[in-house]
Amino acid sequence: MLLASSNFLVPNTTFIVELVIFLAVLGVLAKYVLPYLNRALDDRQQAIERNIREADEAKARAQELEEQRAHQLAQGREEARRLREEASKVGEQLRQELQKKGEEDYQRLVARAGADIEASVRRAAEELRAQMSELVVAVVERVLSQGISVSDQQRLVDQAIAEVEALSSAEATASASATGLAGGAGS
Repeated sequence: MLLASSNFLVPNTTFIVELVIFLAVLGVLAKYVLPYLNRALDDRQQAIERNIREADEAKARAQELEEQRAHQLAQGREEARRLREEASKVGEQLRQELQKKGEEDYQRLVARAGADIEASVRRAAEELRAQMSELVVAVVERVLSQGISVSDQQRLVDQAIAEVEALSSAEATASASATGLAGGAGS
């Protein structure tokens, strides 16, 4: 035994007791502690895999939402373009309708003005006829009330002709100006 106690490579009882205690602790750790650690590691690994899956799903959903947003944006732009074109068409149509209504109002006013001018010309002609008839009556009264010589008769006829011509030229001027106004308003 002396040899065994002096040589450190030969196992002694302390070593065997320590080995048995070590194996017992190792057995207890393997039986009671390692399953909990393995379970915790498995749970952690599953949580990480689940988080990776959820991140992939979130990424795919974000991509899908981005595509939907791009599609809706394109639809919105198309709708805005369509509405702009429609508003342009409606504006052009409204402009044409207003222009047509303005033309109709203009034509109606020109026609009314022409009718007023014609009525004025007729009234002037009637007044001219009335004045002519008064003039003729006055000339006839003069002729009948006086003894008229041939020179007086010629002078009265010339005077009546001059007055009739003056009234006729006034009537022609009024008629021409009325026609000029109606013609100028129509163009």
